Amino acid sequence: MMSFHLRIAGSALLLSLIAPRAAAAEGMPRVEWRDGRMMLRVDGKPFLILAAQLHNSSAWPARLPAAWAEAEAMAANTIEAPVYWEQFEPARGRYDTTNVDALVAKARASGKRLILLWFGTWKNGQNHYAPTWVRADPIAFPRMIDVRGEPIDVLSPHAPSNLDADRTAFVALMRHLRTTDGDRHTVIAVQVENEPGAIGAIRDHGAAAEAAFADAVPADLVARLGRKPGRWRDVFGPDAEEAFGAWATARYIERVAAAGKAANPLPVYVNTWLRYKDKKYPGIDYPSGGAVWTMLDLWKAAAPSVDFIGTDIYTDDAGEYRKVLDQYARADNPSWVSETGFDAKTAPFLFYVLQRGGVGFSVFGIDADPVTPATEAATAAHRANFLMLDPIRALVAQAAFDRRLYAAVEEPGRAKQMLSLSDGWAAQLSFGPPPWGDTPAILANSPSQSGRAMVIRLGTDDWLVSGIDTRVEFLRTAADGRHGQLLRVEEGEMRDGVWHATRWLNGDETDYGLNFGPVPKLLRVRTGSY
Repeated sequence: MMSFHLRIAGSALLLSLIAPRAAAAEGMPRVEWRDGRMMLRVDGKPFLILAAQLHNSSAWPARLPAAWAEAEAMAANTIEAPVYWEQFEPARGRYDTTNVDALVAKARASGKRLILLWFGTWKNGQNHYAPTWVRADPIAFPRMIDVRGEPIDVLSPHAPSNLDADRTAFVALMRHLRTTDGDRHTVIAVQVENEPGAIGAIRDHGAAAEAAFADAVPADLVARLGRKPGRWRDVFGPDAEEAFGAWATARYIERVAAAGKAANPLPVYVNTWLRYKDKKYPGIDYPSGGAVWTMLDLWKAAAPSVDFIGTDIYTDDAGEYRKVLDQYARADNPSWVSETGFDAKTAPFLFYVLQRGGVGFSVFGIDADPVTPATEAATAAHRANFLMLDPIRALVAQAAFDRRLYAAVEEPGRAKQMLSLSDGWAAQLSFGPPPWGDTPAILANSPSQSGRAMVIRLGTDDWLVSGIDTRVEFLRTAADGRHGQLLRVEEGEMRDGVWHATRWLNGDETDYGLNFGPVPKLLRVRTGSY
């Protein structure tokens, strides 16, 4: 019989082996939903993604030092980088993890998190990152067929061989990450495919696709969308062909994503080449079958294993930017800018994402070659945001999730704005370089329109405030006849969730509002009434 002491020792050994695994599982990156808001957790803590995305061909070991330096110059907390199917599986069933391992090692060495972008069946609505052994054999791996009966540079989502090849490779990638990073959580999410859909055709006209299009819309899809049963044209009318393409694409990616998550339950998302206001023709103006806003309900129904859908927004028009974010920020999908232009003008728009309780913001193509004054200005503008927010990313993510975060962006004709806060308070925002003295009744926009502001409620009459090129004035709106006042304004920083004041502000620094210039700072404000 085993002695009592040996049993105790054995139990202790078993616990010592189990405990790290349990801790690793607890800290596994995951998404959390509550009341129509989503939050990303990493190592058990709320995480706000502030990302720099490398150019398409920069995720090679020889290119990483230069590209990574540009990402670090932006002070991003997360690097987004591609994994190329053609490199990862150069011969069927033979996997080369060189590039992936180099990315993970570089991220760990620099203290960054990593989001990997799977360039598989789709990249920008085409198949150009599929391996040569796939692209060179259209019999084994069929292409989509256009309306004229001609093949296009898109793998057919109706071909089981295509799905099996992509899914098998993606599972191999996810298993490798589980083995090499399962207890480190360097990789916090994976993008499944890239801007999926088809350029060159609205839908597939191959034999399998034609048979499916002539058949009834799947009953589960009709039920999820709340529509009457029927064939595709009966159910979707003039949008039938695009809807059919979206269903085929989303269903394919659902199977890839579900298999990958079964191997390694990391959060996965899909990014979207958008349908802008002047774009009308699917397959020409944008990839047909992608998760454009008119197909978003269908995508959410067809791909439940995809945790969220991101927006690749390439505009510096504030109104259009807001419109896109409003189309995608829903009770079943968070605000997530999966790509945006590497431009100083896009930097303030991060605060639109904060305003909508979003999970993050990613700037594409930050490793510019050559460096120009415009790219230097872009780096500086986004760096200012990231330096402000990254030290308080857990606080910001939790406050956005709890609806305690308020934010605004300077827009043409809106140099003054009002934020309605809770607890009987509002914040009047005056954008542009703050004037000395009283704020003019009529205020012109600043030339660069760079103003942005954020207010977080920490508790009753307790606020954290920051911004760039803005003045913030607290106004009491409670209808009780009492007057508002600033009881204390502290400048400082958050370290490990604890506030450390470096000085108290008063007099000239507070008599004309709380003024923020181009260099961000944090203020903790205590309000009161008399």
